[in-house]
Parts: sequence; C-alpha cells; structure tokens
Amino acid sequence: MKIRRKNYFINKPFQAEFILKFCGVVALGAIFFGVILYGISSRTLTTSFENSRLVVKSTADYLLPGLLFGGLIVGLLTAIVASIIVLLMTHRLVGPIYRFEKYAQKIGSGELSPDLKIRKKDQFQNLVNTFNKMASNLNTGLLEVIAVSERLDSLIEKLSGDSIGEVPLKEDIAKILSELRKDKKDLRKALSYFKVKR
Repeated sequence: MKIRRKNYFINKPFQAEFILKFCGVVALGAIFFGVILYGISSRTLTTSFENSRLVVKSTADYLLPGLLFGGLIVGLLTAIVASIIVLLMTHRLVGPIYRFEKYAQKIGSGELSPDLKIRKKDQFQNLVNTFNKMASNLNTGLLEVIAVSERLDSLIEKLSGDSIGEVPLKEDIAKILSELRKDKKDLRKALSYFKVKR
C-alpha cells in the first residue's frame, strides 16, 4: 500500500519557521554579495552616454539601479524556489514525525499492533522498524501475562471446586483463595487496558 500525503504543511509552525530561516540566509547572502560588489566597484569609474551626453560615474553608482532591480527579482525567484525545496525536504521529516506521534498515542491507548508505516522516501526508516519491534515485543509479553492469568483462573477454579475433600486448614486455604481472586481481578483490570492481537 502506497502512502500519499495531500497536505504538505503537516506541522505549519515548524515548516514555516524553517522556510523563513532558509530564505533569510539566502537573502543575507545576496545582500552580502551586493555590498561586496558595490564596495569593489566604487573604486573604479565607468563612462556612459545618457541623453546624448557623455557621463562619467563611479562604477558602483552605475551598477546600483541594475543591482537593486536584478537582486530583487533574483532574490524573489530564489526565495520561491527555496521555499518549495525546503517544504518538500521538511515534508519528508515532519510527515514521519507526525506518524510517530499518532503511533505513540495508539500504543499509549493500549493498542499494540506493529503496523507503523511511512513512505519509502521518507526519513527515519530504521526508527519505524524499531517502533514496530517494540510493539511486537510488548504484544508478545502481554500475551504471556494473559496466558498466566488464564492458568491462574483454572487453578483457582480447581482449588475452589468440590474436588477438595476435608483438609485440616480449610480456613487458611479459603483465605488464600480470596487473596488470589482479588489479585487476579487486579491483574485482569490492568491487562484490560491493553488491546492485543492473538
């Protein structure tokens, strides 16, 4: 079964913050590059014709309008492309984390089925196997406890039945049986919290 996600914003605050920080780094890099270029070009002169006149300016003043306009367009396009790439990258991280949270809630509610799955291209594949193994081990352990509880049921029924003849310490046996029944009820109550597959 192939798992598809329609919503790419799974954890909006985390993904939005990650995208904004990444775009901020790109913007700072572009500004830093512009400042260096402006600083280097301010030491040279450039000649050009403007309105049929020969004009001599520093290269920095000549490049500034184009640098600002070009930098704004390139920065905007880079921010859009970077946002899409970061969204897709974080989607492969946040999606599995979301599935782990839901799976942990499922196990926390007592359902111990080892059925956690994520998409093949997502991160944390090893963690999926670990979670599934944990659930399987818990399931197996609880099945053993249930089997012991069922054996205790059988033993209690045998001890409390008519098969017992006159025993000198019948009052003591009755007291022990009463305690066993109480312990068995407590054990059953604790075990009823878990939903195990047989």
